[in-house]
Amino acid sequence: MNKKVIEILSVLIHKMLNNEDLWKKQEDIIIELENKGYTIENISEAFDIIFSEIISVGDQDYYIDHEMHSGYNRVFTKVENFYFSNEIKSIIFKLNAMGILTADELEIIIFRMFQLASVNNLEADLVWEIISDVVDDSDSLLTISAEFNEFNPGLLKQQRVN
Repeated sequence: MNKKVIEILSVLIHKMLNNEDLWKKQEDIIIELENKGYTIENISEAFDIIFSEIISVGDQDYYIDHEMHSGYNRVFTKVENFYFSNEIKSIIFKLNAMGILTADELEIIIFRMFQLASVNNLEADLVWEIISDVVDDSDSLLTISAEFNEFNPGLLKQQRVN
């Protein structure tokens, strides 16, 4: 890694600290950096370093803990922490603490939430759509909807009618 790549990384990290979405603004940032004299090779290398952790969830990111009520402990990746608001993270923690979802169901929900969060502003109603799509058991859906003030109570009724 050369000095120019480190300079570009510094610029990108500064933008992240100022809550700029590097993923959405990638093309504009590339043009800005090229106008400052950086080569596309150095810019690409810097972006590769920044985005190298996107959706890199593996066994080291969670473990089964049979003493926990939920039996599952999940650690957010750096990129998930960046894209998930505190409200969204608290929904995930609450879902996990309820102990009614399997680790696989929760991972699928988190993965789909991340996909939406990286291109949109992820809101609770979208999270509910993801949960209701992933969770097949209607009793579990009723329990989840009753526990969360974030979800519109009419959503479940509306889905049952359809």
